[in-house]
Amino acid sequence: MFNYKGMKKFVFSGLILFGLIGCNEVKVEQIVYDGGDKDAIIHNILNRRAIRKYTAEQVSQEKIDTIMKCAIYAPSALNKQPWEIRVIQNPAILEEINKRFLSFAQGKEFQGSAARYREPGFSIFHNSPSLIVIASDKSNVNAKLDVGLAMQNILLSADALGLGTCPLGTLVPILNLPENEDILRLLNIPDGYEVAINISLGYPAESPTAPIRYADKVKIIK
Repeated sequence: MFNYKGMKKFVFSGLILFGLIGCNEVKVEQIVYDGGDKDAIIHNILNRRAIRKYTAEQVSQEKIDTIMKCAIYAPSALNKQPWEIRVIQNPAILEEINKRFLSFAQGKEFQGSAARYREPGFSIFHNSPSLIVIASDKSNVNAKLDVGLAMQNILLSADALGLGTCPLGTLVPILNLPENEDILRLLNIPDGYEVAINISLGYPAESPTAPIRYADKVKIIK
């Protein structure tokens, strides 16, 4: 069981944030938007990429506040807001979560970046300095969809602030395992909730190009 006695907790808008760290590091060059307001949202959507390399610089409280405000302003069915969001910045907790994944992964095969878990220094959240965990209300049939809407607000608002993100689906079932219940208790996830998605968050150390999109999957019916 993870020992977290004595760990300082900070409360923000109903979220529990754990000790912040900071480190100055050169950031990659960011794309600066100089168009009109009416095109800004479209530019933001088309510019966002999944980031899998981060600098060590921590995300400021001000930017976290903005991103979380955008998250909770996402639409939800009947305005139930069936999510619980935790922003983890404490290195010890991040290290423990990564250890839990590595322990589960031994002898297994994964797709995508998780397939490299045997490499030295591997991090399931790409060594991002912040990790967002979103849990959903298991009794709400619309919760997973609503979480997806909140997640998209997080991804887009982070990109608008010059930050990088990456949704992390592989980590979801591991955090929901009974043997990792102590992690969810540490994060103050209420009973009746389960982890629905995780998101790495930090300053990008790469500028990936957009992968192919399949326009033929869209049909206009008139």
